[in-house]
Amino acid sequence: MKDTAVVTGASSGLGAIFAEQLAQRGLSLVLAGRDQARLDAVKHRIGPDTDVELVVGDLGTNAGVDDLIARMNGRVVDVLVNNAGFGTYGPFVGIDAGREHELVAVNVDAMVRLTHAALPGMLARGHGGILNVASTIAFQPGTYQATYGASKAFVLSLSQALWAETRGSGVTVTALCPGPTHTGFVDALGSDVSHTATYRHLAAPGPVVAAGLRGLDRGRAVVVPGWRNRAMATGARLGPGWVSAIMSGRMLRPAEKPA
Repeated sequence: MKDTAVVTGASSGLGAIFAEQLAQRGLSLVLAGRDQARLDAVKHRIGPDTDVELVVGDLGTNAGVDDLIARMNGRVVDVLVNNAGFGTYGPFVGIDAGREHELVAVNVDAMVRLTHAALPGMLARGHGGILNVASTIAFQPGTYQATYGASKAFVLSLSQALWAETRGSGVTVTALCPGPTHTGFVDALGSDVSHTATYRHLAAPGPVVAAGLRGLDRGRAVVVPGWRNRAMATGARLGPGWVSAIMSGRMLRPAEKPA
């Protein structure tokens, strides 16, 4: 049976580019997302030479995760890209609690469950890779993106722990930590963040995906694309958390509303 790559959040942004680059490696694809039309467009771009199965569903629900896991069963999953996720923005007390609950379900719980579904088979075969998309916000408290930042810190921590647990097994678990990138993420925040220092400049997504897959190939625990992002991540680790929280708050502070 042909090796398969599973990509979540594959209907747009980084996920769609992951699908395209993994197809170029000759893998069959299982692409998961919430938008049927956009998934169809990704499949069309990939072309008929690649076996592509589309799974439409909401990974913020148990049913959505269960359906994707059922589609993975019986396949040789060689690569799992846990890319699905979204953010929220603003003072914590002003953000809808239900939206934050969904964020944790998608960014954290779905990622854990899908990793549990894929990792045992990879270990049994002695080959495979899991790429978890985190963020540079994982390296410090994300003031005004508190829950989103905490969810990505979870992704980073879990990925590093599993990288250590799987060393020497032929399986790699890698955390990809991009800075702000030109995808649909910023638009989905539902707030104008163009005034912030953090989101003023957005990186091109193609090189981010290539860096993530290259890091997975090389068995890297963490990949931070871009020297500025690497410098920021290193600096955040060296200082106390409360200082990082203040600094991130300055970089993400909401615009003052006119009187």
